Amino acid sequence: MRRLVFPVIAAAGLVMVGPSSAFADDPAPTVSVPATAGKKLCKVTDPRLDELSGLVATANGYIAVDDSSTLANHKKVFYLDTKCQVTNAEAYSGQGPRDTEDLILSPDKKTLWIADIGDNNYNKDDSRRPSIAIWKMPADGSKKPTLYRMKYPEGDYHDAEALLLTGDNTPLIITKEIDKPANVYEPSGPLVANSEQGVSLKKVATLTVAATETPANPLGRIGNKTIVGGAMAAGGDKVVLRTYTDALEWDVSGGDVLAAIQKKPRTTGLPNETQGEAITYSADGKYFDTVSDMSGNHDTANYILQYTPATTVAVEKKSSDTAAGGGKAWYADLTINQITYSVGAVGLIGLLLVGAGVLGIVKHRRRLADMPPPVELDRPSGDPETELIGVGGAQQGGAYGGGGVYGGGPGGGPGGGPGGSGQRGGPVYGGGGGGGGPQYGRPQQGGPGGGQGRPQQPQRPQQPGVYGGRGGGQGGGGGQYGQPRGPQQGQRPQRPAGPPPGGGQPPRPQQGQRPPGGGTYGQPGGRDGYDDPGYRR
Repeated sequence: MRRLVFPVIAAAGLVMVGPSSAFADDPAPTVSVPATAGKKLCKVTDPRLDELSGLVATANGYIAVDDSSTLANHKKVFYLDTKCQVTNAEAYSGQGPRDTEDLILSPDKKTLWIADIGDNNYNKDDSRRPSIAIWKMPADGSKKPTLYRMKYPEGDYHDAEALLLTGDNTPLIITKEIDKPANVYEPSGPLVANSEQGVSLKKVATLTVAATETPANPLGRIGNKTIVGGAMAAGGDKVVLRTYTDALEWDVSGGDVLAAIQKKPRTTGLPNETQGEAITYSADGKYFDTVSDMSGNHDTANYILQYTPATTVAVEKKSSDTAAGGGKAWYADLTINQITYSVGAVGLIGLLLVGAGVLGIVKHRRRLADMPPPVELDRPSGDPETELIGVGGAQQGGAYGGGGVYGGGPGGGPGGGPGGSGQRGGPVYGGGGGGGGPQYGRPQQGGPGGGQGRPQQPQRPQQPGVYGGRGGGQGGGGGQYGQPRGPQQGQRPQRPAGPPPGGGQPPRPQQGQRPPGGGTYGQPGGRDGYDDPGYRR
């Protein structure tokens, strides 16, 4: 099988809540020894070995098979050296395998047994396999694999990934089950080479696998009790089955493998493997060697790993240990269907909330579209360089008859004398103006502007002349940003009773308002102001 498939893979988020499996029995056993990462032996780099599902260790390296690949160059029996480099690739006979899932070496080390027993579509009437198979070949690769077909009982179909042998070389097929016990099948009679009919299988045992606390990725957590590989030690005195997270080992007495695997195992953690499916005894029988089925992933490194087997039977936890307060963990009895429904319900609620939010946005935009457009006030036309440019309500110098903009300069109009200098720092943002300037009036000769000064940050004016010199001349505007302060927006400007002290510039009216009185913005006696007969409206 290429990968572990579930109705809703989002359920993986739930199984990560606690340290033990979401499908844990109560009590839940721990591993026999603390789980430690495997030792890296060599890195698998050949692109053909991207779905490794079966592994056997030899004195010179390894033998490996891929699973359900459709590529012809992947459907081989691969021989690797101790550095994981392919040294030979033997083809199958006939049309080759359909879904090879496990590989074991006979106790006498002479024969390779290749389990072609995977079926991703076993629960689909129109696409399930009519039969499964075993391939056998000499361990040295001197002959091509020979095919032996088998069939499940009528109406009984399974996906399977693990193979063992009894003492008399009878194959045992262990099915791959999610959240329920595995089934063990054996042929009802002798195998027949290249038989189209195949030998019927019979169910001989049920194998319950306990959950463990071995750390793993979401795939491993869900497959914590799912059997995906097997191996036999030389001489046949020990066998091992693996899940996605652990290796379960038993001692075998008198070749009775079936009786052995129904006892409690020694459990060795295989933590955090990418998708560990294959297992073998090392050539000397002292270790477990494993490798991951990468499901075609070439971006993640894949190593053959080695573990030291546990020597004691796993210890079961008390129910009071599984959850705080002495009770059972809340998720301990959840089934895969219950988790699927829960995740589906949460997703539906989220979808409804998103829909409500979208509907609210649409209605809000429609209300905005139905509102009348904003009313814009008429603005007086004029030179863009002297249009209402303001900082905090004050205007630039030189505009509408004031002094020079952002610096001293000559005033306009004949009525003004020279302007005074500004306060501290000189005439900030404009010196004191002379006579009325050229804006909104006829250009005339004016007096010289105020003194120079270093510009400062605008501040609220405290006295006449601050941020601008005191104005000179009768008709001229005072220094920019001078007192008195002008009317606020929306208020009608008032005509001052007389010129401000020192000839300072009177307040400037707001946009859309006509300045009252004669002179520049209300100064009396100014030429070229709004009240001048010569001003052309």
